[in-house]
Amino acid sequence: MRPAALSLLVWLGGVAVLVLLQPAHAHAAGETVQAVVNQLATQFMCQCGCGLTLASCTHPVCGPRDRMLAEIRRLVEAGKTPAEITDVLVAQYGEAVLAAPPRRGLNLVAWWGPYAALLAGAVVILLLGASWTRRPAPQAAPPSSLTPEERRLLDEELRKFDV
Repeated sequence: MRPAALSLLVWLGGVAVLVLLQPAHAHAAGETVQAVVNQLATQFMCQCGCGLTLASCTHPVCGPRDRMLAEIRRLVEAGKTPAEITDVLVAQYGEAVLAAPPRRGLNLVAWWGPYAALLAGAVVILLLGASWTRRPAPQAAPPSSLTPEERRLLDEELRKFDV
């Protein structure tokens, strides 16, 4: 075989390998982008009013979800980081687009409020339990202050109701 023909064969083989590997590489990149989009979709609320995240919006046809997912996909494909994508979506839709409020300012109440309420409830239950267990035993009824004549009249009246 002549060296020129051998070079041509090697070149064609290399091109064939590249052509065969390119779709696999593109497919793997597409899966990576989709994985990032799916992961980001759990962090943003759907703007259709369903109250669910983009990943869990159950409407079969949801324009806001589809637009936001397409925008996230476009930003991921443009090489934006998740933090940059979050900044873009917050700038566009406000902080209401976030599935979880940021951990700063008054939003800390949303993060720590439930734990504080549980702790306060536990303290109240403990204090009530302690006060109930320390409560003095009920005292015996005071002795009757009726005179023997009043006792006799009372017994007669009560017998009338016994029919």
